[in-house]
Amino acid sequence: MVKAKKKKTNKKSTLKKRARNAQGHYVADDPGTPDVNEAYVQEKEPFATKWLIPVLVLSVIVVIFVLIE
Repeated sequence: MVKAKKKKTNKKSTLKKRARNAQGHYVADDPGTPDVNEAYVQEKEPFATKWLIPVLVLSVIVVIFVLIE
């Protein structure tokens, strides 16, 4: 029997989480607004840092070579 391969998806999922007020309590949905669900908010995308380390290493190498000359 052949196993089915799982496809990797590069789609960024839209993460939603429950909205909270200043005291930390959940915010209820207002039924008066037809299209907006106030009980859930969109999460921010995390900052991508996988490119940061190679860029920093290359910049340090360039600075060293410039200072040597």
